[in-house]
Amino acid sequence: MPGGLIPSRQQAGRSLAGLFYLILGRPEGLRLFDVSANGFWRSFGAFFWSWPAQCFLWTGMWRAVPETRPEGAGETFRFFFVSTSFDVTAWVLPAVLLLAVCQVFGLSDKFARLVVVNNWFGMMAAYIGFFPAALRYLTPLPDTANAFISLAVYAAVIWLYFRVIRICLGGDLMISIFVTLMMVMTGLTISELAFSALAN
Repeated sequence: MPGGLIPSRQQAGRSLAGLFYLILGRPEGLRLFDVSANGFWRSFGAFFWSWPAQCFLWTGMWRAVPETRPEGAGETFRFFFVSTSFDVTAWVLPAVLLLAVCQVFGLSDKFARLVVVNNWFGMMAAYIGFFPAALRYLTPLPDTANAFISLAVYAAVIWLYFRVIRICLGGDLMISIFVTLMMVMTGLTISELAFSALAN
């Protein structure tokens, strides 16, 4: 893949700063995102920044379902190839869905902004999810406590996403709720399909 499609550290830092501004309810954070044609396509390259965290998150499946732990290099390669394939799908499909939403609700002028922000939020969400996953490995907490922490973090990510998307949409409440629920359901569906594929 061309190096120009992978964002630099400076571009990643600028986009994350934009996300923090949006989370704080400050619309000026939108100015920190590159929504040009190059910036639009480059935002998909944020996946490469999140991929290490994504791979780590998938290894949590080995603890939850020990029989899925791969044995040997071939099975390990297959495990990460399949999980990465689903992660790429989860990264690209939202752009298609956002295109449909923008067409239906007359928001074509906001399409590029929504996709760019969505892609960078995906990277941030991967690393937010990294912390409870690492906690399960590093601390002797009961499974119930780990499950509660993971659920709380997941709920927080959804809330943060809603805040960010609402500002991107100029404060439109109902469409923001619709987009948030659509992305949650999409993510859950892809995760379930990935889990089934990896368990077989």
